[in-house]
Amino acid sequence: RRELPDGGARPSVAQFKQLVVSALRELHGEVGAALPVDVLTYEEKTLSAILRVISSGLVKLWSALTLLGFYQNRRCAFRVLQTSPFLLALSGNSRELVL
Repeated sequence: RRELPDGGARPSVAQFKQLVVSALRELHGEVGAALPVDVLTYEEKTLSAILRVISSGLVKLWSALTLLGFYQNRRCAFRVLQTSPFLLALSGNSRELVL
């Protein structure tokens, strides 16, 4: 999830994908930018997304997103809420389970 402390512009899904690629390029160079990352879902209201990346690229993606501090000259931060090798596991959060 992307967080904007001072409000600001909310990117479209294409702009969000470009932001992810530029974060990878900034930290890992052209090799990082070539990492195949897919945006499976993106909610513009909450700035939340589900990204798909090969398991060997998870650390590169995670580090690039967490070290990115600005978007369009405004402060921003990424929070990784969950990771999983299985897409179905991301559909629910066991910590929010009500019995």
